[in-house]
Amino acid sequence: MTLGDILAPVAFSREFFVSFGTPGLFAVAFLEFCLLPVPPDLVLIPLAVAQPELAFVYAAIATASSVTAGLVGYGIGRKGGRPLLESRFDDERAIRAERYFERYGLVTLSVRAFAPIPEGYELLSVASGVLGLDLRSYVLTSLLGRGGKYFLEAALVLAIGEAARTLTEVELYSIIGVVSLVVVTAYLLRRRLVPDRWQRSVE
Repeated sequence: MTLGDILAPVAFSREFFVSFGTPGLFAVAFLEFCLLPVPPDLVLIPLAVAQPELAFVYAAIATASSVTAGLVGYGIGRKGGRPLLESRFDDERAIRAERYFERYGLVTLSVRAFAPIPEGYELLSVASGVLGLDLRSYVLTSLLGRGGKYFLEAALVLAIGEAARTLTEVELYSIIGVVSLVVVTAYLLRRRLVPDRWQRSVE
């Protein structure tokens, strides 16, 4: 079996969801949470290329649908507790998720929500419910992570236009990764530099 044979169903499913427009994008963004092998990114981009004026609307729809799916996972985790977490994910991953939350807090969820691997967001959404994380904080963090990714993709479409349609998953996530790294680095440097400048201005 070749790589093309493996990717063919994904390409077919992508075109299927694209053909339904906005409802298709909403559906794929929701179903991705259950490991549907079609990233919403690959549906959002063709739609945004076809109608650039709606690029940020599509990003908002993908964000809302994905976060809604995450809320379902949160609710399941809240109701089912740790036994459900352990039955859905192996013990090692469940323990690792708890450790990440203990060490990094909601930053863990935000990073996973931004990442292209849906299972990470699924795991941490369920774990958020199990651990009893504040619902409002969970929603805001999910919006930050999921929305950050989809709105960045919408901005990318507006920046490079039709060329965005030909991007492979690897190329797309590489671009997002580089941009994210630049933003995070700038933010960390700002946190280091701003207090010094403020202190000098006070003196």
